[in-house]
Amino acid sequence: MHLYIITRGIKHEVDKFITQLQGKYLPFEVKKGAAGLKKGKYMIQTSVRPIQLWEIAYPKEHNDLMCASLLNKDKGKPLQKWQEKFVWGIRKALKLKKIPKYKTDEIFPISRDHMEIVGLGVKEDYSFEDGTEAI
Repeated sequence: MHLYIITRGIKHEVDKFITQLQGKYLPFEVKKGAAGLKKGKYMIQTSVRPIQLWEIAYPKEHNDLMCASLLNKDKGKPLQKWQEKFVWGIRKALKLKKIPKYKTDEIFPISRDHMEIVGLGVKEDYSFEDGTEAI
């Protein structure tokens, strides 16, 4: 079962809540043996998985590098096809454009272990009078 919630509050209090929640263990029964576990009863840690929205600002000329590094070759698509309608809705709500095609020949090393990164869209910066991006 997956319960989705939204928290709002003083950051260290929210952090304390999450720390305490991820320290909770619940009984769990494996019925036929699966995922390397034998049939039997276990205690399983509560999985607290943040869903976070990020805006990452950078100079436009580095779009290929940033997209290739963060979204990788999977183009930042969600793992489940049915989730694409939610990505579309969020993109529209935030007034973003689709992520443009990008070259994947250059990346910077960054850890992506045990996480999913979904690309929502892009928004171009406005420019100052001299043409400099207002990053």
